[in-house]
Amino acid sequence: MRNLRIGYWPLSNSLTFAGDRRRLIFWAKARGHTIITDLSENVDVIVATERSDFNSSHFAKKSTPVIFDLVDAYLSPLNSHNDLARGLAMKLSGQISGSIKPFSHHVRDFCKNSNAVICSSVEQERVIKKFNENTHVILDSHEEMPFLDPAVGVKEASTQQRILWEGQPATIRGVKYISTVLSDLSTNHNLYFDFVTDMTYFKILNRYIKRETFEVLTKDLNQISERLNLVPWTRENLVRCAQNSSLAMIPIDLSVPMQYLKPENRLLIMWRLGIPCLTSPSPAYIRVSNQAGVSAVCSSLDEWSNNFNKLLSDPKFARKEIKKGQDYLREYHQPSLLLNKWDTVFESVMDL
Repeated sequence: MRNLRIGYWPLSNSLTFAGDRRRLIFWAKARGHTIITDLSENVDVIVATERSDFNSSHFAKKSTPVIFDLVDAYLSPLNSHNDLARGLAMKLSGQISGSIKPFSHHVRDFCKNSNAVICSSVEQERVIKKFNENTHVILDSHEEMPFLDPAVGVKEASTQQRILWEGQPATIRGVKYISTVLSDLSTNHNLYFDFVTDMTYFKILNRYIKRETFEVLTKDLNQISERLNLVPWTRENLVRCAQNSSLAMIPIDLSVPMQYLKPENRLLIMWRLGIPCLTSPSPAYIRVSNQAGVSAVCSSLDEWSNNFNKLLSDPKFARKEIKKGQDYLREYHQPSLLLNKWDTVFESVMDL
C-alpha cells in the first residue's frame, strides 16, 4: 500500500487519547502513513471520530472517501431524553453544526453517508450494519503495555492483598453494585484497592460539571473508604499497580447501553499485564471469557464473592486463568492481525 495522507478529526488535539493512539495512530505509524489534522489540506482519505462535526463541509467532497471510527455505542442511547439532550449540548457547545436532533440520529446519518465504519465489538457491528454494510470490527492495540509473566501478577496468600480497577472515571460507579461483596472480602482477606484513573472528570461531554473522582468513589464504597487508593492514570502507574495486585475487577452498570456494549479491551489489558480479572456479564465479556475458557464473568453477587475467594485463595488456579487469557491474546490479538484489519478497511474504500 502506498503512503497515504490521512485527514483525521481526532478525539484529542494532542493525539494522545487512548482512542487515538491505540487505533488509527497505531496503524498509521506501523504502516508509514501521514496523519494530517488540518482537513483543509489535500488528503487521500478522511477518518472521523465521535468528536467530529458530522455536518462539516470537509466530509462533503465526493472524491475523498470518509471512514467513521465509531468506538462507542452511540447508536444505543440511554433513553430518548438523554439522546436529545446530548445532541442539544453538542449543538450549543459548537461541536456539531446544522439542525438540533438526538445525537444518535447524527451518528446514524453519518454512518449511512460514510464509505466505511469501524467499531470495536461484534455486538456494535450488528447495530451499525443496519446503516452501513461496510462495517469492520477492530479492537484497540495494547502494545504500549508489557506482556507480563503470569507469576508476576498473582501473589501468594499473605497478610495483605490488592485488587486493581483501571479505566475512565465515567465507568467507575459500577463498583457500587458489588460494594457489599467488596466490604465482606476486605475483612476476610485484608484487601486494599487501587483505582488507576483520572483524578477529576467532567460529567457531561467531557466539558461540563467537574467531579472529583475520589469523592464519587468513596460515596459508593463508603464502608471501605480507608482501603481505597486513587492512582493517576499513566502507563507506568498501571503496570506498577498490576505487578502489586492479586487480581483485577471490571464491574459495570449493565443498565447503561454505552457500558453494556463496550468491547473487551479492559479485560485483554489485564490478561496482558499478567493478572486474572473478574467482570460483569456484558456481551463482550461473556463472549471472550467463553472463547478463552476462563471463569471471568460474574452474573450475581454470590458469583462475585465465590470467584473472588477462589482466585485470592488459590494462586495455582489464578495462574491457570491467566495462562488461558494470554493464550487467547497470542491467538486472537496479535498486532499483525489488527494491522491487517486496518489495511482491509482502507482497501475497501480506495483504489490501492
